[in-house]
Amino acid sequence: MNSDRIEMRQVLRTDAEKMLSSISPSEATALPAEVLLHELLVHKVELEVQNEELQRANILLEEARDRYMDLYEFSPLGYITIDRKGLISEINLTAAAMLDVERTKLLNRRFAKHVAAADKDRWHRLFMNIMESTDTDKHEFDLEITRDGAAAFPARIDCLRVVLKSGSPILRLSLLDISKIRQDESQTRLAAIAFGAPYGMMITDANLNILRVNPAYSAITGDAETDVIGKKPRLLKSKLQNADFYAAMWESVHLTGGWKGEILSRHKKGKTNLARITLTAVKGTDDAITNYLITLSSLNANN
Repeated sequence: MNSDRIEMRQVLRTDAEKMLSSISPSEATALPAEVLLHELLVHKVELEVQNEELQRANILLEEARDRYMDLYEFSPLGYITIDRKGLISEINLTAAAMLDVERTKLLNRRFAKHVAAADKDRWHRLFMNIMESTDTDKHEFDLEITRDGAAAFPARIDCLRVVLKSGSPILRLSLLDISKIRQDESQTRLAAIAFGAPYGMMITDANLNILRVNPAYSAITGDAETDVIGKKPRLLKSKLQNADFYAAMWESVHLTGGWKGEILSRHKKGKTNLARITLTAVKGTDDAITNYLITLSSLNANN
């Protein structure tokens, strides 16, 4: 460290002397006062150069700090630091928003107050075991977390034990709201069950391009899944109904989100069948249609 400082000062002095070379006194004829004045000028230039370097370093430091604060405060993950007493010592804005409490009111407050009753005992055991352990492994678990005055939400928590320079252990937590993940998993399970149903099912995108049909649909219509993926449903454009029929059907979908009724369709082998269908528009969080779900049942041959 000392050698680095000596080298830095030598570089500064060399640069300063170069800048003052045009007014440097001659070593042979210079008076002591001229030499002293020159030394003072060199030192002044060194200080000015050093000050400029410090200013640039401070700007870079402030920019780095701002980037860190943006990443920390506005991360999609909630970050919480808990001391050995179970009190929140640090928390980012994302975590405060998850708990629906002002950050200043969360500091020095027990994290356990925000754990749902069903998970409090498990959290207490996890907290004690991790806090008293000496390993440096990350622990991952799910907890039901409560918002002030609102229902609980499932959170996936990554927990790491860290020992401060003072020797006191703390826990650093990251929280991820997995409500949407749980919902998607539930919908996937329901879809798997539904697609095994004895009645026909079809899912299209918002433009009525077929994404998937179940085996029952293929058995009823004669259309294999590989034959219809990416195509428009023949069921909804058959010439066996007139234009007024389809106009009324889509008006119902647009006004109410769905339509139920009987429709004539043509089997792949050519025979005409009467089908009872339900057409449902599936909407996303922005209320825009994302998919259409069609169920098909009671398909009876007319000829």
